[in-house]
Amino acid sequence: MSNPLSALLADQGFVLLDGAQGTELERRGVYFGASKLWSAQLLIDNPDLLREVHLDYLRAGSDVITTFTYQASIQGFAQDGVAGPRAAQLLNLAVDLAEAARAQYLAESLRDSGGGDCGKHVDRDSGFGGRGSGGGGGADKGSEAEENKQQQPEDVVGSSCSSSSGRRSGRGGRRRPLVAYSCGSYGGYLADGSEFRGDYADSVSYQDLADFHRARIEPVRHRPEIDLLAFETIPCLKEAEAIVRLLREERYGKPAWISFSCKDAVHTCHGERFAEECMPLLAAAAAEGLLAAAGVNCTAPRHVAPLLTAARRRLASLQPSSPPPSGGLQPPQPSPAPLLLLCYPNSGEDWDGEHRCWRHLADDLAAPSRFAAAGAGWVRGETRVALLGGCCRTGAEHIRALRCALLERKEEEEVKEGGLHGC
Repeated sequence: MSNPLSALLADQGFVLLDGAQGTELERRGVYFGASKLWSAQLLIDNPDLLREVHLDYLRAGSDVITTFTYQASIQGFAQDGVAGPRAAQLLNLAVDLAEAARAQYLAESLRDSGGGDCGKHVDRDSGFGGRGSGGGGGADKGSEAEENKQQQPEDVVGSSCSSSSGRRSGRGGRRRPLVAYSCGSYGGYLADGSEFRGDYADSVSYQDLADFHRARIEPVRHRPEIDLLAFETIPCLKEAEAIVRLLREERYGKPAWISFSCKDAVHTCHGERFAEECMPLLAAAAAEGLLAAAGVNCTAPRHVAPLLTAARRRLASLQPSSPPPSGGLQPPQPSPAPLLLLCYPNSGEDWDGEHRCWRHLADDLAAPSRFAAAGAGWVRGETRVALLGGCCRTGAEHIRALRCALLERKEEEEVKEGGLHGC
């Protein structure tokens, strides 16, 4: 199984994900009301708005966009009165919308090689600089999307952050963006905040958890537009174990990641110690070729560094010792790809339930510049995060600032390294 993340990492040293979905739609005036489908409700009500959000993240610099299926599942649609065949159509529509946004972005990039500019910030109150739908007009269907995929070049002219370095580093151009199919936790389907408690792990079986995810992937498993599978906001070790079992049984042929929601700097939302208890499972799954990456999302940013620093150290302790010499009797076995670490935390603001508004905290990263500085530290620091983006209350302006900060840091390192070599 080829891993499309490898080329991006080789080019630029990081893979930039997208930002929030549900809170981003709320910022754009969407009211979800009592719908348990949350952002997936717009697959029914306003699919073109979802495509616009995808497109804004691509224009801001995302290397990976995630389908609006976090809270979409066969069971969830059924509870909302949407029958199985229609639910399968909606899951496929989510893939179509991501592919349509990607195709439009590629067309724009080929038409306009000027790219963007690090100094160009967007206004949160004006709809990301006043960009409209951009004339994409609906979703491409399967055969059209596959034709688009085959015709698009590997490298894209244009970027969200101009610099003096070369095309492949992401300054003057970027590789073709990827589409990740979002599989939110079982707790997301329950729509009662369980993805931040994980208490269903005490009553739901491994088989039921695996079958829940199996049912939502099956209608799209053969879609070539999907590059990655993203199992997100997983609050408990038990569900991660069920997902690994599912990946082992189904062999979807696409790289996958699992990201946990964590309640503090040590524990998952259900209470397992993230580094000590979860990382052995994830490392073993990576060794089997089942997982490409793992980490945390929908977690307060102040917890990211301690969580992933401990995870990095635990991974190092799990590395097998060198085998004894075989005397040439056995051919050397290829080493499994290492497990990549990822994070896409919230902005760090606090929800005030009494006044129904978000409150700033002293250490939040609501300002794009602060979010970008922290993200650059996670990539270049001890955590050595490979994939990063944002979750609740982050938007395209955070992704744009983050990309610029990462590229500027990379350029500084290249200049420094070049100076050392010139001595």
